Amino acid sequence: MSSINTGRIAALVLWCASLSTQAQTACNNLIDLCGQVDSTVTLSSAMDLDNVAALTGSFAATSVQVIRFHTTYLDPAGQGLEVHLSNSQCAPFFQARVFQPDPFNPCDAGAYVSVSDLMTTNEDTVLYTAPLYINTDYILLVGSNTPGCALDVRLEGRSVSIDACCAAAIDYGETVNVEVKGSDPALGFVWTPEELAQMVDNQLATLSPYETTTFEVTGFVEGCSYTDAVLVAVGSPIEVPNAFSPNNDAFNDTFDIYGLSQFEFSTIEI
Repeated sequence: MSSINTGRIAALVLWCASLSTQAQTACNNLIDLCGQVDSTVTLSSAMDLDNVAALTGSFAATSVQVIRFHTTYLDPAGQGLEVHLSNSQCAPFFQARVFQPDPFNPCDAGAYVSVSDLMTTNEDTVLYTAPLYINTDYILLVGSNTPGCALDVRLEGRSVSIDACCAAAIDYGETVNVEVKGSDPALGFVWTPEELAQMVDNQLATLSPYETTTFEVTGFVEGCSYTDAVLVAVGSPIEVPNAFSPNNDAFNDTFDIYGLSQFEFSTIEI
């Protein structure tokens, strides 16, 4: 084989390798995003998803970032997700839209179903979706015609939250049960303060505070952690003596009920 042919073959191999590394850059650069987390994304991938022509008229940016997020198990109660977009460096504009993908092929644009309007702006803004399914993957496409520009993204709303329910008021020495909704109970919970909380069922915890306490609980969904807080107000103990001796010996001369002063209106019956 001649050195010329050898050189051509080597060049062809390098060219094919280059094509391979360039293929599907948008899919290869896909990132997973958790809710309630501030993230900065750079729009540096070519818009080369599978069947990208299916997005004609619904998304037109040429440089993109594909963002996948997973909803929690919390019922959205008719509320959509909030996509907060800010600090854009993508003049003159950027675009954003949320889609429900094929769960087995998140990079097939031909299977995308839009669940939000198309946002085109360069201002700080909030993109709202329709109510989303629980425990489901979604795709947020953010793009611009300015390659390499960046902006901040944050996901908010019930679809990326958990709920510890409910706040309570108890007497001293009592306990209260709180249900944690929205996370995967198989992945467990982390309570603070830990020593005053005990899980008694998959999603039910018994809280035993001795004073008014704000409890924090962290639950998990896929690779994300979510935290909620619940307040348990505890009444101070009341100590009522069972006897007193008003004989001026400076010991038990008065009938004192300790803790009563915290109650503005009270009645004592003897």
